[in-house]
Amino acid sequence: MKLGMDTDYLKRVFLYFCAAVLTVFLMFYLCYHLFNGFAPEIVTEMAVEASAEDTLTLEGYLFRDETVVYSSWNGTVNYAVADGARVGTGDVLARVYAASDDGSIRRRRAEIDDQIELLEASNIGEGVVISDTAATDTRIDSQLYALRDDLADGRYDYARRGLDALLIQLNKREIITGAVQNYNDRIAALEAEKNALTAQFSGDVQEITGAHSGYFFYGVDGYESLFDANALGTMTLDDFEALRGKEPLPAAAGAVGKLLDGYTWYVAVPTERSLLDRFDEGKNYRLTFPYNYNLTLEMTLSRVITEHEREDAVLIFACTAMPEGFSYLRVQNVKITMQAQIGLLVPEEAVRIVDGVTGVYVLHGGKVEFRRIVILLQRDGDCIVDADLKAEKEEIPFLAAHEHIITAGKDLYDGKVLN
Repeated sequence: MKLGMDTDYLKRVFLYFCAAVLTVFLMFYLCYHLFNGFAPEIVTEMAVEASAEDTLTLEGYLFRDETVVYSSWNGTVNYAVADGARVGTGDVLARVYAASDDGSIRRRRAEIDDQIELLEASNIGEGVVISDTAATDTRIDSQLYALRDDLADGRYDYARRGLDALLIQLNKREIITGAVQNYNDRIAALEAEKNALTAQFSGDVQEITGAHSGYFFYGVDGYESLFDANALGTMTLDDFEALRGKEPLPAAAGAVGKLLDGYTWYVAVPTERSLLDRFDEGKNYRLTFPYNYNLTLEMTLSRVITEHEREDAVLIFACTAMPEGFSYLRVQNVKITMQAQIGLLVPEEAVRIVDGVTGVYVLHGGKVEFRRIVILLQRDGDCIVDADLKAEKEEIPFLAAHEHIITAGKDLYDGKVLN
């Protein structure tokens, strides 16, 4: 008997297979178009009022009008006033002992001064009611991250200050949680130790007095004659660049500190000329100093240094406030906060340029229409646009509050009718 393949059977199997594949394809096709039939043709978002601060973080150079205070003796210095204290004419600023110790007393006194400053900053004032540790814990977390970033970037001066700020918050937490009442007893013990060390100084004493009133600061950094506030009035861009490259002058023998001749000090901030449209001379701005525990001061833009065909510029900010414990490190970062921009919030992906005009498409009465916008601030995927502009009768209208901005859609054009 001869065996052979059942061709009819194979044909039936093949037809069943093709029918199954076709059925799956048709189901996929129908589902795809059914889904897209219900999917929105466009996506909209309502234009709502919003505000945001405009900030810049740049490098700042501190200028002051300073007079170095000298002693004719090369001995041990015992300061009579606090660092940065306001003094009057003839006030005793320091006492210099002719007989110098081996340095151990001075080093210990400096350590004590640092500890006292930290503990005084850690105390919580009377009448302050704190119900939980949440706010303090948030600051601790923030300072830990900042400290890590400073160490990773090699900003060791900033890290040292950041460590002090972290210790202050940890100490405050001890008070908040009731572990300690305050640090007054510890401060008193350190003051007693400091006085005992001072009593060990021997020999003749020279009193250093202030020639005029002002603010007295310990030590010198060699920049007193370089970063002189009196030079800012006539300074050029080349002058500023040359100054940035100079090394500090060696400390003169007998220098014990410096007396601030006026109550105004300055921060010079190099920037780009293209950013100057965000600044106006004579206006006040908020400057935050990360190196000084993010202290914020209000400062006046007293001068803008620019030159023809130069792309760089320098902003000169002036301040009369003398915050207690502020570190006048000559070069430190500053965050400048301009006036908050108020307008309408527009997603960045909705912005279009049509025939050279910046704007957005909106859905109005089932029809796509184009609206002009003027961007005030652009950040984090959103724009703040001017909400107060009005178009003339024949002009393209400006975006208004509560209009529905089209953030996603295909083949958009002004006048398109949507079903």
